[in-house]
Amino acid sequence: MPSSIPLSQLPQFSTLKMDTATVPIPLRGIARFAPDHRAQLADALLADLRRWEAPESACAAAELLRQPNSYAVVTGQQAGILTGPLYSIYKGIGAVIHSRLLQEQHPGCQFVPVFWIEGDDHDIAEASAIGVLDRAGTPTTLGYDDGDPRPLHVGDRVVTHSAISALAESLRQHLLPTDFSDAALQLLAESYRPGETLADGFARAFYRMLGDTPIVLLNSRSALLKRLAADLFATAIQQRDPAFQLLSEFTESLRAAGLPTPIEPKPGMIFLTHNGQRRGLEQEGEGYRVKATEEWMTETELAEIAANAPERLSPNVVLRPIIQDGILPTAAYIGGPAELAYQRQIAPLYQLFGMEAPALIARPFVTLLEPKVRRVTEQGKWQIEQLLNPEFDPATALIDNQLNAELQSAAERAIALVGNAEQEFAGLTGQIDASLKGALGAAATGARKQFEDFSKRLRSALKKREQTEIDRLRAAQTLLLPGGALQERFLNPMYLINKFGVDGLRNIIAQLEAGEGVMQVIEV
Repeated sequence: MPSSIPLSQLPQFSTLKMDTATVPIPLRGIARFAPDHRAQLADALLADLRRWEAPESACAAAELLRQPNSYAVVTGQQAGILTGPLYSIYKGIGAVIHSRLLQEQHPGCQFVPVFWIEGDDHDIAEASAIGVLDRAGTPTTLGYDDGDPRPLHVGDRVVTHSAISALAESLRQHLLPTDFSDAALQLLAESYRPGETLADGFARAFYRMLGDTPIVLLNSRSALLKRLAADLFATAIQQRDPAFQLLSEFTESLRAAGLPTPIEPKPGMIFLTHNGQRRGLEQEGEGYRVKATEEWMTETELAEIAANAPERLSPNVVLRPIIQDGILPTAAYIGGPAELAYQRQIAPLYQLFGMEAPALIARPFVTLLEPKVRRVTEQGKWQIEQLLNPEFDPATALIDNQLNAELQSAAERAIALVGNAEQEFAGLTGQIDASLKGALGAAATGARKQFEDFSKRLRSALKKREQTEIDRLRAAQTLLLPGGALQERFLNPMYLINKFGVDGLRNIIAQLEAGEGVMQVIEV
């Protein structure tokens, strides 16, 4: 059984072009990160880490960022409930692994894994989704609902007792009861405390899941950290039009080269927090209209906000990496295919902001092999690559591998015989009574249909006979591709914690490797 599968063998990655790390990775210039900047960065990070009861290894890692020779190896994800899909955890471990590898390449420097909790976004529908397999093994999406429809920053949303209790009850009803169920729900309750934010809950859950880890979590909604990027927000305002033109031209060149361009360039890169809500800014005359409001402001007023209250501003998808790499001395960014594509797309903008772009490294890709799947693949008839193909249909595959070829051949011969008989009768009919040619055609058509219908009945009987094996194969495929999506993109860690416990999750994490361009297969 393979311990890894080349991504090129999986249909989900067949059209994607991913950057991979060069060896050794060159380090970007970090003159921007003066001692005062580093001191404020470390202080802000440590204040949050201690509030989140982070492990000492994480606090010690944050302290390293004070040193002039320290770099960050950064990854991140939206502040999804209970860390969102499994790949959020895999990203974090990828940052740890590559920090160690960079340390070997550049022994005179220090490398700190940092996970950027993206709390600026306002897409609560995406952030609140929790994918699990229910008691029947059916892919099910549960959700956290605080009942507030306003476009609030996800990271700012305050946990309510009623909403978190409702989520806990929903998990209890849908997840299979195990020896770990009570501890799993306790993790939820301890992480998401009424009165704190969803970003706080993400951080507490992350550390409770991973335990003693040197990963430094960073809340993008931190006002202290936003102030370290005040000059970049100002540049985004001043250079709005040149940035749009540069991005548009580079995007066209990428498209001409056949490379993915997930970002559709638009003028402007900034959102404004207005009455606690995240609002876009639309150019109107000599200033900006705050979308969905009657508010209007001049460019000078917006620049004053950038200088004096940058916490009121948040970046769009184009500006976010630049803000991130202006706050952190990023050596490398760990991301998935789409993230690396948009990082590549915005690369020319870094120079406009007086910075160098970091190196890009693909995150770990992981598929977990539960016992049900392992038993199927161990038979030797079915390969995991087949089960990971969304087009693979167990019923069709089983029939094809047994009597389907013979059945198809018999049906074709029968229909051919009907055709031969029709031709013989056609000659005789012309000699005896040509008016019966229509009846002959109808009889031949009816005979063909009867053979086709009988063939279908045989196929149905074969399927019924093999239904147990079909169900077993389909259940295995569901564990690998719940809802047709890659496991790591659908399942929440809570599913694994409920089934195997926190220690089981940590055992999985301990097996992650840095291998790029492959899907790592881990038995659980």
